Parts: sequence; structure tokens; C-alpha cells
Amino acid sequence: MIRNTCITTAVSAFAIALLLSGCASSGRQPLDETTGPSQATLPLGRLGHPLGTYLTIEGTRAERGKVGVNTLLVDRVSGQDVTPPIGVWIDNVDALPAGTRCILNGYESGKMIGLPRAVAEKENLPNPQACWQFYRYFIATSVVEPESLKLK
Repeated sequence: MIRNTCITTAVSAFAIALLLSGCASSGRQPLDETTGPSQATLPLGRLGHPLGTYLTIEGTRAERGKVGVNTLLVDRVSGQDVTPPIGVWIDNVDALPAGTRCILNGYESGKMIGLPRAVAEKENLPNPQACWQFYRYFIATSVVEPESLKLK
């Protein structure tokens, strides 16, 4: 039952991502290298903005639950308070310092993680830890605070 729910959730999330990105729409002209997708055709990130939007985020490292040392509990996005805080994985920085407020500039991106069910079945592979799903994360391009936190 858990596996079917996981697969259903993953398929639904992927379908929504396709619709939001415009991949499933008809009559679209192909994009060229200079124009790229418009903000209106991009899926939203966890922080409520289209992927690729330049943001300044603030928060502290998550310490509870199954989180890594790069999960930031974001409580402010580009000057706007976020309640409740949203946990977001931060890419392109060393481990976030515990108990220290972090202010980062960058943008959200996303990728598919996990293993598609059809691939697992055809290749006789064990069930993966992560369901096949779209995963959103934040790519830091600069660190405002703390001074000790460095980009990779």
C-alpha cells in the first residue's frame, strides 16, 4: 500500500511539474538558447517563486527530524516573512553552521530523484529509498551571513 501511494504521489507531482512547465501544452513554439522559458512557464519552488528566480533567503539550520547539515529552515524570502518556516536543502555551500542565522543569495532549482517503477521492474532492481519524484533545492550563489560559511 505504501509503495502504491508513493508511486501515485510521484506520478501526480511529475504530471503537475510537466503541466506547470508547459511541456504538456500544445501549440507552443520551441524555445531557443537566447530566450529560454518565461517565468510564467516554470514550476514553482518550495519557497513560492518560479524556479530560477533570484532570491535572498534567511533562516537557521534544521536540527530536528531526518535532515542533513544543509537543510535551512527558511523564515524570510526576499524581505518577506515566511510562517511557518520551510525546510530547503542548500546546495553549493559547506555544512550550514548550527544555531547561526544564515542569509544567502541564489535561486531554486529542481531535478528528478529516485527510480522510475518501469525501470525497476524491467531491470529487476530493488525498490529505491526515494520514490520517483521532482525534488526542489536552493543553489547558493553568494553568502551574506555568516562570514564563516563558504561556497563550494
